[in-house]
Amino acid sequence: MKTWVYVDGFNLYYGALKGTPYKWLDPVRLATILLPQGHIVDRLRYFTALVSGKSDPTAPARQRVYLNALSTLPEVRIHYGRFLAKTVWRPLENLPVAGREISTPDPVTLPAGQHPVLGGRRQMLPVGTYPDEHTNRKRAAAPIADALIAEFHTMEEKGSDVNLAAYLLNDAWKASFDAAVVISNDTDLVTPIRMVSNEQGKPVFVVCPGRWQIAPRLQNVASHVRHIHSAMLRAAQFLDRLPGTAISKPHGW
Repeated sequence: MKTWVYVDGFNLYYGALKGTPYKWLDPVRLATILLPQGHIVDRLRYFTALVSGKSDPTAPARQRVYLNALSTLPEVRIHYGRFLAKTVWRPLENLPVAGREISTPDPVTLPAGQHPVLGGRRQMLPVGTYPDEHTNRKRAAAPIADALIAEFHTMEEKGSDVNLAAYLLNDAWKASFDAAVVISNDTDLVTPIRMVSNEQGKPVFVVCPGRWQIAPRLQNVASHVRHIHSAMLRAAQFLDRLPGTAISKPHGW
């Protein structure tokens, strides 16, 4: 059965790879391990964005090496979104510090540790509604009405989920595959997955990166559900040096 695979690169990284020795991952081999016999990985679309070196100046070089490794696989096509750097204001519930001076009219230095922000009674929200339904399965606290707010720098990856959804739908309508695999736990993909599985009648395997429980909305629309385990990652590694190339596993991976 001709099968096309759609990988949300950052979702996979943060869900299954970060902090592990398995970052040097061959996603085609991983998909083959995840699928039943009779499925042939004919195409793998990998959705990512070029990382910034602001927090880690060595990260872009490591990413380039990995993308070069992916490019040696004939099944792989890489699709790029982008990172958007911005500052956002958010309610502050806790102020973790480590002996840093806080700029106030009379500067103070707080001792290292956690400093909960005092205020009114906080409302407890149902599971899965704040901040989103796959990052925290515990009951979450809503910010208090008069919460102290702080400005944060953030890097937001843009475009990968839209690109993945667009290619999944377009490929299905063109009858490019008999079955699809979506490696992501992003609920923004519920509608395109449902359209492919229900309206096109094509089976869609939804693969949840190992550290998360699969989002219930994704589970409801998936034809089949798979989870990534450490043994699968271990079995799906590139060779430390790719034969016939100068591409080698980055130091520390």
